[in-house]
Amino acid sequence: MGKPLSVLLIEDSEDDATLIVHELEHGGYEVDFERVDDTASVRKAIAKREWDIILSDHAMPKSCALEALSEVKAAGIKSPFIVVSGWMTDDLAKSALKEGACGFVPKNKLAKLVPMIEAELDKSHVSKKKPAKKKKS
Repeated sequence: MGKPLSVLLIEDSEDDATLIVHELEHGGYEVDFERVDDTASVRKAIAKREWDIILSDHAMPKSCALEALSEVKAAGIKSPFIVVSGWMTDDLAKSALKEGACGFVPKNKLAKLVPMIEAELDKSHVSKKKPAKKKKS
């Protein structure tokens, strides 16, 4: 049995979603995921539960990673957001990072996904455990 991981997967291709989930399972995760492919579905998915990680394709017919990221940030969601896409220019990757994405993994290099997720989950767990700084009197 793997480590539990809840994933919001913003992806228009069922085949690509299957490949991504398989990569996560191969990396030692027991994946509980929901696949959505438009902005309205992203809103519904982030409203109904918390997600350990959010993975988003960039170019989709009904949405894009930047729109999805905007919805996530507007809702105050702190889950790490990683763009997993087959097509993305350097400028778009930089824009996603500037808007708050944690990183970018090309679909033809999915082996990089699990290490990036692990790093981001470690960062988010550390930040949740940090005690509040005391004010000096």
